Amino acid sequence: HLFPGSFAGQAAARDQAAVEESADATDNVYETDDLLNMYWGLHYPSSGTKEGVTPILDHNNSPLHGLRFPQRVAELLCSLEPVRTNNRALDVGCAVGGSSFELAKSFDHVEAFDFSNNFIDAAKRLQSGDDVTFRIPVEGDIYKEVSVAHEPGFDPSVMQKVNFFQGDACSLSDYVDNKEGFGSFDGVILANLLCRLPDPMACLNAMPKIVNEGGVVVMVTPFTWLEQYTPKSKWLGGFYDPVSQDPMYSKDRLKEVMEGLGFQKIHEEQMPLVIREHQRKYQYIISEATGWRKE
Repeated sequence: HLFPGSFAGQAAARDQAAVEESADATDNVYETDDLLNMYWGLHYPSSGTKEGVTPILDHNNSPLHGLRFPQRVAELLCSLEPVRTNNRALDVGCAVGGSSFELAKSFDHVEAFDFSNNFIDAAKRLQSGDDVTFRIPVEGDIYKEVSVAHEPGFDPSVMQKVNFFQGDACSLSDYVDNKEGFGSFDGVILANLLCRLPDPMACLNAMPKIVNEGGVVVMVTPFTWLEQYTPKSKWLGGFYDPVSQDPMYSKDRLKEVMEGLGFQKIHEEQMPLVIREHQRKYQYIISEATGWRKE
């Protein structure tokens, strides 16, 4: 039965209405070199310094606060002081490893995975000590080739504490049961991932199995739901109640889900990030960052 505010009822209604859900929602769209170049810049904003390329073109009121997004997500997790049981962390949707290496500064071991083979191969090349370069688009076909650079003072030895592998966030429960050495974690981060999963609940439902008591999960998301990635019947929110026509917001559903899984909300903030497309065009995104402690 449907009634105002019924998330389950709304999902059922959308399931009933959907004749079919496109298989494109599960396709991996993160394998292009252009996207890899973009993510190198996002994860390692110091790259280009020695070549004379700034992370954001110099101008008045430049949004420099939007840089270091992966590092800030990892720093947020550490600031929430997860109980240290085994001092292990998990980076779900790690891309090219900027947040993973930041976690490795504070944890003894980090498991990090991404659905994109391209991203994982790139992170492993950097981890192995290769001199990795990428292209920063300037204008049209013009680009600048720069080397990937860590922040000043970064200790390369911490990189060896990270285990990168290609994986699927919707298969976390299976990893706990069947992936050798996966184990449990004191800290978990999911950065701008939740609204890109074909089945967000499959990921969230695994949290009690992978997080140690007193551990903390940090989820950062702009709640940008698109059917290209997530069938509408799987959206946590971003739609109108079929009975009352009231807006159903993802943050409310996320709170309901996480509390039902045994987590207490301990933090909320708005976290901006800047992604460079080319020298004069950037994406400015304001994600909601929340922290959840396992009770």
